[in-house]
Amino acid sequence: MINNIEEIEKSFNPRLSVPNFEMYLEKSKKKAALAKKKLFGKINLRYGNSALQTLDVYYNNNFNLPIHIFIHGGYWRALDKSFHTHMALPFVKKKICFFNINYGLCPSVKLSEIKNQIIECIVWIHRNAKRFNANSENIILSGHSAGAHLASLMLSVNWKKYGINKNFLKGVVLISGIYDTEIVVKLNINKEIGLSIKEARNNNPLRKKPKLITPAIISYGGKEPIKWKEQSTNYMNFLNQNGFNCKEISCKKDNHFSLIDTLASNKSKIVKEMIQLSYSS
Repeated sequence: MINNIEEIEKSFNPRLSVPNFEMYLEKSKKKAALAKKKLFGKINLRYGNSALQTLDVYYNNNFNLPIHIFIHGGYWRALDKSFHTHMALPFVKKKICFFNINYGLCPSVKLSEIKNQIIECIVWIHRNAKRFNANSENIILSGHSAGAHLASLMLSVNWKKYGINKNFLKGVVLISGIYDTEIVVKLNINKEIGLSIKEARNNNPLRKKPKLITPAIISYGGKEPIKWKEQSTNYMNFLNQNGFNCKEISCKKDNHFSLIDTLASNKSKIVKEMIQLSYSS
């Protein structure tokens, strides 16, 4: 049981629970820069009109490639795709087309607008897949932290509205997500995010019944705060109550920020499982 405000803040703000988080982020950005030199693809393609609606795509000369779309974290108000480029390496090696996407950040845009940008991005990728030798009907969606939250919201989207059959989504991988958005309104970090009660409620995936059922992996770092990990198990239980059969993976040696590099390792269990999703159907 959490007895004081300091512990509550530490439980729900990864930067407080990992005091040397900047070291992890610096390390990831260096690895990402090195990976960029090894990968073939196109960078900073625009999928929407606002400044941060850009993506990078990495692929090879094979055809009909499965697609993996990754959404970065940062509590909706920080970071970008340049910290995660190295994630593409194990996927491209396994003949998967990897999309690494950016989106507008709070408080410049509201959370609802970010959600709409992610939808716009997925629609763009679906329509343009053939440009990158990719199969628009075989897409896996993943996200880390706030990215996991954004990915979870895609399960309750009416994709027919966008001219897409919901069967295009072959799986989701939600890693160390922030799901109960209504908690965030009460935290000091919300001074940076600017999340209103209305926005938090409207974008709480625990209040949204999924419109599609797909294979799902719920993962988190074993060294993360108990209350943070509970968000993942609570959302997993919510999905299972709505027809899912989620697979739970604890990355036992990881904290919130070391997870980024684990997601780029072809030796890690979570990456192996992510890749397997693309070839399981």
